[in-house]
Parts: sequence; C-alpha cells; structure tokens
Amino acid sequence: MKKLVLSLSVFGGGFFLNGHDALASETKVNYDLDNHQLLETFTLEEQGEKVTITILDNSLFSRMPDKTYTVSKSKNNSWTISYKVNVKKNKITAAHSGQFTAIQGSFSNTSVKRHSDSLAIGKGVWKNRSYTSNVQVKTTVKNNSLVVE
Repeated sequence: MKKLVLSLSVFGGGFFLNGHDALASETKVNYDLDNHQLLETFTLEEQGEKVTITILDNSLFSRMPDKTYTVSKSKNNSWTISYKVNVKKNKITAAHSGQFTAIQGSFSNTSVKRHSDSLAIGKGVWKNRSYTSNVQVKTTVKNNSLVVE
C-alpha cells in the first residue's frame, strides 16, 4: 500500500509541477493557457545573470471562464517581482496584488498596472548600495499564451 501511494505521488506530481531551461538567447517565456501545469518554472539568462520566471495557475480546477495567474520573476540573489493577472477570453481583465521583494537592497516607486487588454506590467526601482536599476515584469496575452519577459 505504501508503494502505491508513493508511486501515485511521484507520478501525480508531474501533473502539477514543471521546470524548463530556456535557451540563453531567450528573454521571454510562453505559457500555453490551454495546456499547462499548475506551476511552471523557467530559467533563463539575461545580461549574463540567471533569471527565474514562475507562472502559477491559481484557478486550474475552476470551471469559471476567467482565470487568475501569478507571474513572478526573480533575479538570482537580488530581487523578486510577483503579481496576479486575471485573464478572460484571451484578454487581460486585471493586474493586481503586486509583491516586490529585495533580497539585497530595496524597492521604491513600485506599481502593477493593466495597460491594455493584452498587456500588464509590474515595475519598480531597485537600489542596492550605489547601484540603481529600473526593473519590470511584462506580461502579454498573445495567441492564447501568456508571454512573460
């Protein structure tokens, strides 16, 4: 019985989690809105540094036509930007619940905004010691996919 439960949890876990290593030249990821896992993680390289993009389907088992996805982007040992995007009929209806976490340094001037039916952006100014950078996570809906960069 224990072996059966372990086998189901190992094989069943594949339904919920998926990791991807994107090509070093890629700066964005595509998340199929019709065929995806509960949580998908993508690792890519931007300007020589490791960046992780995570997309969580908050309503995978919901029968409602509108879905909510949590989009996160993390720069290795520096910062994480995360926010929620509501999607209905291949259009972004809202962007909200922004979280800006600085592992090193701090964030200021943060915002999460839906700019159009197809674009939402979470952005802020990240400062670490004397270095200041404008960082953002852009989410678009295109051809029934979330495109995150």
